Amino acid sequence: MRNAIPLVLSAFVAASWAVPAVAAYVEPPSLASKVTAGELPPVDQRLPKVPAVVDLAGNGLEPGSHSGTLRMLMGRVKDTRMMVVYGYARLVGYDRKRNLIPDILESVDVKEGRVFTLRLRPGHRWSDGHPFTSEDFRYFWDEIATDPDMSPGGPPRFLRVDGEFPTFEAIDPTTVRYTWTKPNPFFLPP
Repeated sequence: MRNAIPLVLSAFVAASWAVPAVAAYVEPPSLASKVTAGELPPVDQRLPKVPAVVDLAGNGLEPGSHSGTLRMLMGRVKDTRMMVVYGYARLVGYDRKRNLIPDILESVDVKEGRVFTLRLRPGHRWSDGHPFTSEDFRYFWDEIATDPDMSPGGPPRFLRVDGEFPTFEAIDPTTVRYTWTKPNPFFLPP
């Protein structure tokens, strides 16, 4: 099974998401030899069916390049948490106007601030090629967050309202729902 799936929000996304026409996806040079050797499918076959695409030009930006070395100074053990900032993906992020926007998710539906339905973009995969589905959310909820041996303190704070845990549902392979009896302002802050 996969690692825990925390709902990670990031307020430093500097572009709005759209799906402009893409002539061709760019294969990272570091993976080209694996594609050539047949160890990895081409980039367009590794993407979700409807990938999130950043309209860089429409936002006055231009693409970077694949290269370089990221060096980080870790002065304290606690600083190692910063390593994941450069290599993780978010379920949602924010645009330049601080509007919440889907990233790995295809959509988010919120009713009364207490019922949150999250739909994954079909076709997302883990780095080992296995599908990323609602089963991964179920695993986190049942086997990590609510397991007293794995999480003695219970689910994270953002998954509680006045001490109440949500009802979790895996609706289908790409849809999950969290429902509380009262609004949860911490789950997906506006």
